[in-house]
Amino acid sequence: MAAEPGARRFRIAPSPTGSIHVGTARTALYNWLLARQSGGSFVLRVEDTARDRNRPEYERAIYSGLAWLGLDWDEGPDVGGQFGPYRQSERLELHRRHLQRLIDRGHVYRCFCSRDQLAEERKAAQRAKLPPRYSGRCRNLPESEVESRLSAGEPASYRFKVAARNVEFDDLVLGGLREDAGLWGDFIVARSDGSPVYNFAVVADDHDMAITHVLRGADHISNTFKQVVMYEALGWDCPRFGHIPLTLNAKRQKLSKRDGSVSIQEYRDQGYLPEAVNNFIALLGWNPGDEREFFSLSELVSEFSAGRINRANAIFDQERLDWFNGNYVRGLPISELSRRAWEYLEGCGYFEPPNGTPGGEFGSEPVKRPAREYFESALALEQERIRRLSDLPGVISFFFRDQVDPDPKLLVARRQSPQASADALAKVADWTEQNDVADQTLTEEFLRGMAEELGWKAGILFMPIRMAITGSRATPPLFATMAVLGSGRVSSRLRAAVKLLKG
Repeated sequence: MAAEPGARRFRIAPSPTGSIHVGTARTALYNWLLARQSGGSFVLRVEDTARDRNRPEYERAIYSGLAWLGLDWDEGPDVGGQFGPYRQSERLELHRRHLQRLIDRGHVYRCFCSRDQLAEERKAAQRAKLPPRYSGRCRNLPESEVESRLSAGEPASYRFKVAARNVEFDDLVLGGLREDAGLWGDFIVARSDGSPVYNFAVVADDHDMAITHVLRGADHISNTFKQVVMYEALGWDCPRFGHIPLTLNAKRQKLSKRDGSVSIQEYRDQGYLPEAVNNFIALLGWNPGDEREFFSLSELVSEFSAGRINRANAIFDQERLDWFNGNYVRGLPISELSRRAWEYLEGCGYFEPPNGTPGGEFGSEPVKRPAREYFESALALEQERIRRLSDLPGVISFFFRDQVDPDPKLLVARRQSPQASADALAKVADWTEQNDVADQTLTEEFLRGMAEELGWKAGILFMPIRMAITGSRATPPLFATMAVLGSGRVSSRLRAAVKLLKG
């Protein structure tokens, strides 16, 4: 089946062998952007032939991770399409058909070399300080010997005959690339049971799915040269290849699925926003050509180009991701932040469930579900301090708990006695029971006037009040905090602090 003439088709082909990490997500993003920009198709293919490491939950994680980032696909295992099936394990008969085509064209032969023999060849090459390559031991076996050994049940893989010549292709990112195929030796394209190895399966699948552009990590360059010669041997046109720089961790090592801290699910669990992650990973290797740093997905679709992808590897900077995320959090309308924060906290078990079952993932008892209006008011005060949604329990819990746990030492005003401090807090409690702290101007006038009467600096009075009503020294502005808490909560907490000071 052929695609429509001129149609551009891009793909992402992850393996369900672990959580999708930022390197794979960035590759998906770049391909998705080019597909959407060109009016082409974005195809999701799952390369699930590593039977011992595949897990259904990892395939589900691929879907949920891409969907969370807003990267929809036009064809895939879950949505179908005219070029399916979209799981590599379901395409084995198609692979065998193409393998037979290579055999019929004289490009492939059977190799009976054992693992021990191949290991000895590699050792010999190392001793001679030569690059390891297959010697060609089985390349010219008589047909009668091959048939005899196969009839006897001797296992034999399938090797591709490599001609000593220069192989070239024009890379979308790196420009013209060339390699001497004579350095490779004949390579395996299929196992003894006819199942394909990675390089051959990818060629067969990309061709059958009419993929026109393959944009992937620079660690695939060596694979691409081998794939080019297979395309030529099969008489097929090559897609346009592009290789993007690798994303390295702080140790300058390639990010992998084993770096759990950089998996998309981990960032989702930690309360990062998808738009922040997209913006961050887009700039891991792509230069917009100006000083701008913030791009929505639609802006990236308009601005992105393969020609501005850097050639140098990118370093994953966790602090920069936090900076991006904090900016996006602060830029959300409070109603939208409230919606996302509520969903996040509910999903983490922060709120007490309807049946009262103990739970929670933040090291403390769940809190009672507040009124949404009250929740939003509290969140609005803390919005400037939030870098990611997982920060929320540490900064807003005092709004929702029946009691706070202030440090008694910090309830004592600086250079004052516990008794004097208790008396001051009691006086503030008396006032709040008779006045509405929602009027911040009134509250400020009273507290500053009281400090003046006591002969204290205002800040000396404010600190024990802050500690009494929040349990923390780091909070939003005091008068705004009191206004949100309301007179009832403020007076109750002040009374509890007075009791604590008096022992």
